[in-house]
Parts: sequence; structure tokens; C-alpha cells
Amino acid sequence: MIRVFPANTAFTIAIVLTAATAHAQAPTRLTPSAAPAGVQRTAPQATAGETPQLTPERVETLAQPSGVSSIVTAPKSDFSVDTSNRRSIQIKGLSEIDPNSVGSISIENGGLGEDMWRGTPRILIERLLPRLPVAIRSPVLRDLQKRLLLTAAAMPPPSEGNTEASAPSLISTRIAVLQKMGAFKDARKLTALTPKRTTDPELLRLQAQDRLFANDYGSACQIVNTVGESLTKPYWQQLLVFCQTLQGDTQGAAFGAELLAESQSIKDPVFFELIDRLTTSSDAPINILPNPNPLHLAALRTAQISIPDNAITTTTPAVLRTIGVSPNAQLKTRLQAAELAVEFGAMSSSRLAEIYMAEKFDTDELNNTLSLAGTDRSPRGRALLYQAAHIESSTIPRAAVLEKALEIASNENRYLQVIDVYRTPLANLAASSELVWFASKAARALYALDRPLPARNWLSELRKASTTNPQLASTIASLWLMGLLTDSSVSAEDFDKNLMKWIDYHKSRNEKNWSIKTAAGLQLLESLGYIIPDKAWWQVFEISNPTEVQRRHPSLRAAIDRAAASGRRAETLLLILLRFGEMGPDIMDIDAVADAVVALKTIGLHTEANRLVLEFAATAGL
Repeated sequence: MIRVFPANTAFTIAIVLTAATAHAQAPTRLTPSAAPAGVQRTAPQATAGETPQLTPERVETLAQPSGVSSIVTAPKSDFSVDTSNRRSIQIKGLSEIDPNSVGSISIENGGLGEDMWRGTPRILIERLLPRLPVAIRSPVLRDLQKRLLLTAAAMPPPSEGNTEASAPSLISTRIAVLQKMGAFKDARKLTALTPKRTTDPELLRLQAQDRLFANDYGSACQIVNTVGESLTKPYWQQLLVFCQTLQGDTQGAAFGAELLAESQSIKDPVFFELIDRLTTSSDAPINILPNPNPLHLAALRTAQISIPDNAITTTTPAVLRTIGVSPNAQLKTRLQAAELAVEFGAMSSSRLAEIYMAEKFDTDELNNTLSLAGTDRSPRGRALLYQAAHIESSTIPRAAVLEKALEIASNENRYLQVIDVYRTPLANLAASSELVWFASKAARALYALDRPLPARNWLSELRKASTTNPQLASTIASLWLMGLLTDSSVSAEDFDKNLMKWIDYHKSRNEKNWSIKTAAGLQLLESLGYIIPDKAWWQVFEISNPTEVQRRHPSLRAAIDRAAASGRRAETLLLILLRFGEMGPDIMDIDAVADAVVALKTIGLHTEANRLVLEFAATAGL
């Protein structure tokens, strides 16, 4: 166990740790050493079951992202754009490069323009950018946030009293938000374009975090050698102790951890427990880990300790993704973490599908999928449904499995995530008359996936069946709004007539809050520019109570309107993202959604406005 020694300063601790490391058996030096500018040592990546090797194989210049030949920057002023390389931007100016202005995308490939911050005070950016959410459920809002963070754009001058050197580092903030979102590739690409990536302590810390997330512990430890005087900081001291355990210097690591514990500069009991496990014969379990960080996960994996189930209470997508692919997590924990990572965009649906397919089920379970799915709403139950949808050879049973998966997804508010996971099974199921009972569900899911062509085939089967079954006419009407948003073949000529049929469908179902749901649809259509007739509003106003629709953040609403009206694109997006937060669009706050749609259209993002409405309509069942 870690012992308490007489008090020592952080500087003394760093010296002792350095001295202990010098006597280690492995050849790697963990003491700070001056590295040539622009040079990074690399080490082989650790794989599951291997002890990471710290000995560098080669020294190479820090790589630029593939296809990027130079730093993407926007200077403080007098900029011009060189677009000879379409995969990157070269913005050249008369003044020195502002590190905060670099970016990996331009207006030509999804960026918001190098002047996107024009008119927005620097102090507002510095205050609000760190408050951006990281666990965003809405794919549209998540994509917009990435574009905001990745765009190369000139920054306003520092606020009064600050200089470029003393002002908060916005490039570090941008990279940190991307990393927490689990957008690792984007964060790495932006880091590689940053001039101070080999000298700035915070950028070096973010690079070490990235290597820990990637299970590349050797490269993370090599970064320790480049931090110089920053080695006295608590983060680097913790990482140095961990690297000593990898190097086999358990005595030095234990001694260093004891000094850190006694100094009380680090309040991280889990870290010290993990170092005990790595340096002694202790087999004490780690039962509680409510907010794990990359170093915790790296130490757990190295010590081959199972990740506690409560680790997935974290809302950091990057951590959830790492747990979702960790071999030292129980399968139920991995499944649940992977599902959350997909929901927040930190893991692809195809990767989750692979994890689903890796689960083991016996023949009885696969033969009774539908009955088991009705009672087992766990990640394992969802994995069973997914496997059944893939291995079932008969069309009708496969459609029944898909119907059950979509039903559960709607009830659990996981619809968008689930239809993306089932994208391939849905596309491979051909529309037919024998599956007309599944037609409306299939068409709605395909519309939500922006796949109008296969959705038309299911709608065609419904129309043919409605000639002998008039009740299906209302089912067809229920799909009208989704078709209008995605299918160019849906005519707006009979807009009023089809709108009233759509309202009648929802009214006839007599669901709780049907009027709120229908009013939300009307408001969103109006925000897209459609003219809603008075008779449609009268149908909704017969029952709805305006006080049921909550309005949040009135000051933010006004700020969004002003920013959009003035053409301040980045500021408008920043405020929209802050207004929605991590929860995203909500049926009970339709004003926020409608306001966002209008604001997005005002700043020229018409496609994104339409996608946001489609996403909301799919989630709310409009």
C-alpha cells in the first residue's frame, strides 16, 4: 500500500521521480529531454494482452494529415485564400499566424467560412466555447458542432487587457471538445495543423490523452519526455508514474506514487489503488469508478482489472467508446457503453453491429427471439434481436423481428440510433404484398434514414392494398409529412388537403398529447416556409393548451435572433448548440426547434435546417 512520507514540494517530487526513472532496467528515458521542434518520437502501438513497449523505433517529423500539405490558418487580418489543394486551405496573410485560427475545413468542404466570427466579440467566444456540450444525441446538431470547431476562421482580437499570449487558448478548447466528443480523427487532424503542438503544454496533454484513448501507451509515455518544466504538474507526474510501471520499474513507480499521495496535490484515490495493483501483489478489486479518465482506463487494462459497471454512468462519449471496445469489461458493460457511444456519435453503428454479432446465444434463444425481446430490454436483448434479423432466412419472421426492434426503439426513445444500426437489414427487405402489415413502419424508418426511393416501394404496396382495405388510407396519410421532407416526388400542390388528412390521422388515434405533437409539426412546417391554413391551426387549438409548451432560455432566444439577423454565422451556431445542450430537440420545447430552423435558414444553412426538421419528425413520430 502507499505509505505517507514527510511533506515534499511538487518540484522535489518531480526530481525524485526523474531520478528513480533513470535507474530503470528498460532503455527508454522518461525524464524530460529537449526534443527538436517539429519532431515527435513514436512507439509501437500496444495491442490487447501485450505489455506496451516504450523503446522508440524511429524519430520522424510530426505527420500532417493525409492530403494536407500545410497548416490551415486564418490570420488576424488581410487574408486571402489559396484553393489549389481542395483537401485543405492555405490562408495567407500579411500578419503572423494566429494559432487559434487554424482549421481543417473550408467553405468548400463543409466549413462555415473564414469570416464566420466577424462581429462576435472575442470575450464571448472565450466564455461560451468551453461550455459546448459533448454528449449530443442529435446527429444534425453534432455535425454542426464539429463543423464549427473544425472551420479555419480569423479570430477577433483579444479582449481589452489581454494579449495573444495571455488570452485563453481557443485551439486547445476546440481540440478538447472534439476529443471528449469521441471525434478522435478530427481532433488529431486539427492538432497536426496547430503550430505550437510540440511546445504548448495543454496541446501536449491532449496528445497524451489521445494516445491513452487509443491504447498506444508507448507513444503517450514518449510525450512525457518533451514536456520540460511542465513535468512538475500533477497530470504529468501521474502519467510518469504509470509509465514507470510499464517500463518495469515498479519500485520507482511505487515510491513516486507515495510522494504524490503525501503531497495531497492529487485527489484521485482510484489512481493510487491502480498503481498499488500494478506495483504490488495486491488483488483488491476496483468496485467504484463513476467518472473514469483515460489514465484510469489505461491502468485498468494494463493490470487486467475488470472495468466496474458503474463506469458507464459517465456522459463523456470518448470514455464510453473506450469502454465499449475494452476486453477487460464485462460484455453487458461493453454493450451498454457501446450503445451510448453510438447514441452520442463516438462510435459507428457498424461497430456496434459487430459487437452485437459477437454475443453468444443458444438455439432456444434464437428460436424465441420475439417472446424474449418482450421481457428482456437489456443491451443483450437488443443484441439478440439484431442477430435474429440477420440470420432469419424467412421473410415474414425477419420482418416481425424488425417490427419489434423498431417498436422497442420508439418506446425507449432510441429510434434514430436503432434505425441506423438496422440500416442494412431494412434495405435488404423487399417490399411485397405479404408484408403490407409492416409497410408503414418500414417506410417511416427509410424516410428517416433519408432513403426515399425504397420507402416509395413500401408506400406503393400500401396504396395497392388500400383499394380493398380503405382503413389503410389513414396509414398512408400518416407518412405524408416524412415523405414531404425527403421525397422530391411528393407534390406540394395538394398541401392543404394532405395536411388536413395528416392532422385527422393523429387526431383519430387519440394519443396523449396528440395536439402538442401535431402543433409541433405545423410549427416546423411553418419554420421551413410552408403556409399553414387557419383551419389546420383551429383543429389543434381545440384542445391544446399553449402553457403546455415550455419555453427555455428567453435571453438565448433573443440572442440567436440577433446573431442570425446580423449574419454572425459562428455565433448563431454556438448559441443554438448551447440552447439545446446535450438533450437536443424536445417535443415540449418546439419553440427552440422552430427558432433554430429559422436561424439556420437565415445564415444560409437551408439543408441543415431541413435535416433538423426531418430528424425531429422521425424522433417525435410526426
